[in-house]
Amino acid sequence: MGKKIFIFVFCVFLGLSGCATRPTDPEELRIYEETNDPFEPANRGIHAFNQAADKAILKPIAKGYRAVVPAFFRTSIGNFFDTLRQPMHFVNALLQGQFKDAGCILGRTATNLTFGFFGLFDVATDAGIPNPKNDFGQTLAKWGWDGDGGPFVMLPFLGPSSVRDGIGTAVDGLGNPLGWALWNEAELNYGLLAVDSISAREGALDLLDDLEKSSTDYYATLRSMSRQNRRKKINAVKGEQAEDEKPDYEADFSDIEWED
Repeated sequence: MGKKIFIFVFCVFLGLSGCATRPTDPEELRIYEETNDPFEPANRGIHAFNQAADKAILKPIAKGYRAVVPAFFRTSIGNFFDTLRQPMHFVNALLQGQFKDAGCILGRTATNLTFGFFGLFDVATDAGIPNPKNDFGQTLAKWGWDGDGGPFVMLPFLGPSSVRDGIGTAVDGLGNPLGWALWNEAELNYGLLAVDSISAREGALDLLDDLEKSSTDYYATLRSMSRQNRRKKINAVKGEQAEDEKPDYEADFSDIEWED
């Protein structure tokens, strides 16, 4: 499935041809450059599609999942998928030269697999082992792709991103060892993806509902929120600290990932 994700993200970038017209008024031009969203018409269309699909399918399923499955089991399922993502976090930590992060990832994976019943219980966090989540978008930033990673993009189903981080998502999906292990088990592979997506969506139910209700422009709020949080994660990897780094919103859409 990783190859499909890579092709999917690449095609999205090619398809973002509906660019916003570059304004000539100096003040409007300043705002245009600050938002760094030249694909805004297409992005808003994708956002509308995501909202419609979410409200029709994923959100009702996530609500049902919350109503039927006890919190204890929901937490265990989230822990399990977090453990499955650790190999790619580990590889990215090494590529970034974040050897302390790599050690933490290796330690928590071994701890949770051994004492956490194959990752269902997060014993590592209880033991005080950090849980860094290094991704390939951060790796590209560490290698020199600075700033916000290119124009803002809204990916179908995946939500807010940038050109750099969209490529990072595709590479992380392509390199996921679970996908290669289940290459000939398509039903199991897609089943795991579905459960992971439902688990992640359930965890974001309250936050996204509150955010949508309080936003006059939900799309612009998501754009600002995702960009602030990515800046914080990129700065952490690069060892930089912006004075106004603290985000206005605590949410990270990178947690809602494709499972390969």
